Amino acid sequence: GIPAHIAAAIFALALHALWFARRGKTVPCVEDAAIDRPLPYLLVPFMVLAIYLVGSHTLQNVDGALYTGQCTYGDMAMHLSFITSIAGQQTFPPEYNLLPGTPVSYPFLCDSVSSSLYLLGTPLRWAYMIPMFFAFAQVFCGVWFLAREFCRRKYAPVLAFLLFFLNGGLGMIYFLNGEYSLFTAFYKTPTNLTEKGMRWVNVIADMLLPQRATLFGWAALFAVLYLLFRAVFRGDTRLYLPAGILGGLLPMVHTHSYFALGLMAACWLVYSAVRDRLSREWFLRWLRFGLPAVLLALPQLFLWTFPSVGGNEHFVRVVIDWVNNGKEPWLWFWIKNVGLVFVLTPFAFFAVSKEQRAAFSGAVFIFVVCELLVFQPNEYDNNKLLYVWFLLCLPMAADYAMEAFARLRGLPGRRVIAAGFLLCCFTSSTLTVARECVSDYQAYSAADIETADFVLENTPEHSIFLTGNQHLNPVSSLAGRTILCSSDLYLYYHGFNTTQRQAEIAAFYANPAANLDLLTRYQVQYIYVSPYERANAQYALNEAALEALFPVIYESAGGQNRIFEVPEEYRQ
Repeated sequence: GIPAHIAAAIFALALHALWFARRGKTVPCVEDAAIDRPLPYLLVPFMVLAIYLVGSHTLQNVDGALYTGQCTYGDMAMHLSFITSIAGQQTFPPEYNLLPGTPVSYPFLCDSVSSSLYLLGTPLRWAYMIPMFFAFAQVFCGVWFLAREFCRRKYAPVLAFLLFFLNGGLGMIYFLNGEYSLFTAFYKTPTNLTEKGMRWVNVIADMLLPQRATLFGWAALFAVLYLLFRAVFRGDTRLYLPAGILGGLLPMVHTHSYFALGLMAACWLVYSAVRDRLSREWFLRWLRFGLPAVLLALPQLFLWTFPSVGGNEHFVRVVIDWVNNGKEPWLWFWIKNVGLVFVLTPFAFFAVSKEQRAAFSGAVFIFVVCELLVFQPNEYDNNKLLYVWFLLCLPMAADYAMEAFARLRGLPGRRVIAAGFLLCCFTSSTLTVARECVSDYQAYSAADIETADFVLENTPEHSIFLTGNQHLNPVSSLAGRTILCSSDLYLYYHGFNTTQRQAEIAAFYANPAANLDLLTRYQVQYIYVSPYERANAQYALNEAALEALFPVIYESAGGQNRIFEVPEEYRQ
C-alpha cells in the first residue's frame, strides 16, 4: 500500500544519506574518461531503438484497441497480470493471480517496481515502460564497462558491444530463396527459426524486450561481474563487499543471473586461491563477497525458488547438446547459430594472456554446464545462462578480430574481408530487429478494455473469476483479478501441472449445474464468457445453462464479453 511505499522511500533516503556522508572524496580518472569516449555514440542510438521498441510494443492504443509487437505478444500479458495484481492485492509475498493460493515463484521484482508506479497513479502503459528504460540503459552501460575492462585493443570494446546486442548467426541463408516471408510471418526471423535449428535469438528482440526478469537481472548482474572482476583481477579489494551485497539480491530479480554469477565466482575463486596461495587475506576478501552473496540470497531461494523446483522432475535434468539434441552436427549447429564469433573464440582463448584466460574460465564453465544440464522445464531457457557465456567471450573474439585485421595491413582487399566479416555478423540480427520494429498485433480489443474497466470499478480486489485459459485475458492482465487457471504458456514453465484444474473448468462450462461444487471449492465469485470460451471446443460452452443459474451483471457492447455473478449460496 501507499504507507508502505512512503516508509520505504524514507528508509531508502536515509541509506543514501548515510552512504554519501561516509564517502571519501572521489578522484576523477582521466584514463577511464578517454577509454569511455565511444560510449555516448553507442548509448544514444541504442537507447533510441530501445525506447521506440518498448513504446511500440506496450499497450499502444490504435482506434480504441491495445496493440503489442511480435516478441511481446506472449510474455507481456503475464507481466501485466503481476503488475496489476500486486498493486491490487497489496500483500507480500505476492500470490499468482493466474493460479489462486499459489505464491509467485517467478522473480517478480521487475514487475513489483511497475506495480508501485501503477499503485501511485501512473497509467499502466507508462508504469510498464518507465522502469524498462532505466534497465535498458543499465544493461547497455554494463556491457560497455565489462567489454572495456576485458579488451586490450583499441575499438575492440565497440566491436564487442555491437556483437552482443546485434547478435545473429547465419540464419539469413534460409531467407535468400524466398521460402519465408521476413516481415509478415509470425516468429520467422533469421535468429529465431525453430524448424531450421536457429535458436540463438537476438538479445534485444527476444531477450530484453519480452523477458523483463532477464532485462532487470542483467542490469544488476553485469554490474556485479564488473565489480567482482575489478576486485579479483585489478586488486581493488574494496569491491568484494558491494559485489556480494548486490549479488545476494539477485534471486528475486532473476534467478538465472544469480546462478550465472555463482558459476563465474567459483572459477575466479579457484584462480585467485592458486594465485594467492590460500592466504589469510585471500580468505577474508572472499568472505566479504561470499557471506552477503549467500546469506541475502537464501531467504529468497527458500521462499520462492526451491518450493517450485523441489520434487519437480522437469527442473535440473540431464539434456546433452542443449536444444540441438543431436539433430545436427554439434559444430555446425553452433557456427550457424552464433556465427563467426564461435569460430574465433577458441583461437582467441589460446592467444590471450594467462590472466585473461582465467577471467574467461567462468564463461567456459557456464557453456559446459549448459551443454549437459537444463534448469527449467523449457530447455530453451538455458540461453539465459548461455548469453552470459557469450558476452564474456566477445571481448576475446573482438580483440582477436582486431589483431587479425591489424596483421593484414598492406594486404590488398583487407577492407573487403573486414566488410564481409561484419556483414556475416550483423545481417541476421539487423533483419530481426527490423522485423520487430514493424511488427504490430492486437492484444486487447475495445470490448476487452471496457470489460477490464468494469471489473476494476465493480469487483473486489481479491475476487476470483472462472475464465478460459487464454493468455490474453483482460480480467487477469488489465484488471489484475485472480482467475482460476491461466495458460500453460506461463504456468507449466513455472513448474505447475494444471491438467486437473483445466479439466474441472471445461466440465463446468459444459454442464454448470452438475459441477457447482467447483464454485464452493475455489470460492469463485464471477464467471467470464468471451469469444475465446465460445470458440474453444475444449469447453463445449453451454451459455444458456449459465444464464439459467446466474445473473448477468455485465455485457460489453455487442455482447462479446459477459460476466455472471455467482450468488453467495453457491459458494457455501
